[in-house]
Amino acid sequence: MNIVHINPFFHPFLGGTENYLLDLSKRLAKKHDVSVITSLLPGTASYEEYLGIKIYRLPSLVLRKLPSFLPPPFSMPIGFGYYFSKICRKEKPDIVHLHNRFAPQFDSVIFWKRLFRTPLFLNIHNSRPIGINPQTDLFGGIYDDTIGRLIMKSCDRIIANSRYSLEATVPDGYPKQKQEVIYNGIDTKIYRKKKSHIKDELGCEHLLLSVGRLLPQKGLEYLIRALPDVEADFHYLMMGEGPERDNLQRLINKLGLQKRVTVMGKVPDEKKIECYSDADIFVHPSLYEPFGIVLVEAMATECAVVSTAVGGIPEVVGDAGILVEPRDSKQIAQAIERIAHDKKLMGRYKKLGRERTEKIFDWDIIAGQFEKSYRHYLEANK
Repeated sequence: MNIVHINPFFHPFLGGTENYLLDLSKRLAKKHDVSVITSLLPGTASYEEYLGIKIYRLPSLVLRKLPSFLPPPFSMPIGFGYYFSKICRKEKPDIVHLHNRFAPQFDSVIFWKRLFRTPLFLNIHNSRPIGINPQTDLFGGIYDDTIGRLIMKSCDRIIANSRYSLEATVPDGYPKQKQEVIYNGIDTKIYRKKKSHIKDELGCEHLLLSVGRLLPQKGLEYLIRALPDVEADFHYLMMGEGPERDNLQRLINKLGLQKRVTVMGKVPDEKKIECYSDADIFVHPSLYEPFGIVLVEAMATECAVVSTAVGGIPEVVGDAGILVEPRDSKQIAQAIERIAHDKKLMGRYKKLGRERTEKIFDWDIIAGQFEKSYRHYLEANK
């Protein structure tokens, strides 16, 4: 098969969707012709081949200062139709796969694809915004009800990262037989428990960990407020950067938790895996989460999980942890205490998490599901 992916950003740009697309593309490229159409950024070439992937970068205007409901960066390609047509004449794709419904210029592929009669797949990486903040919920909802609706209804197949994302996002009337859930994946050979001595260095019995951008929607305020009620000997590592960092640090200081909490910022993947490996409990108190790849990373490295029962999280965690209500610090504290004081339960969650990751979320399995989906569509529509 010849597959063309479209996303505003790609390698070497680092981001959740971009990393996802790289992991998917490099696996598909072992068997198929795979191309990616993306933005030309400073220091990158208009065309290159990387890990068997052909990368076409289009001249683009990239905006980095935007309102909060349009998180930067935002890319507007110049002459998308011209370049897309040129690439399609060269590559003759069997499948065109779009990975972003919030980039109208790239999304104009819904009109151009008709010229080549090429089936168009859409990946939903971010579900309809619900519970993030009033601005994002309002403008994201308006977008999905207008432009997003047009884009989704123009696609031949929609793949979402969770059942929740499908149900919350896909417009009414879109055929159920054209919808599919394929979860996000990780490389379980990389994300696995490794030797680490972080807990010894901190001198604590239990290590708590959270990983993610420091945003209000991640609910970290409620985790911090839960910590004074945790009696077990613990140290909490908060890993990540974001606009809420100062507010969270002030709350830590106010509650007198400076000696029990370390705000680490963003760290390299190797260090992150070390922290996962030594952590006993991974806490993810998110208020909005279509999927939650950090939960999969934690389970793969044998952390017991405490998370909120929102969005796609219950689908991800399954029976490998404890789910609590969002914004409920008391429930978070009780769940941490329960696991910390029950070694047998902690061990069971760690074992179940690793098994669940290997069985469901390994990238080789996920890539195979995409390949099957492409083939099934093409064979059904010969």
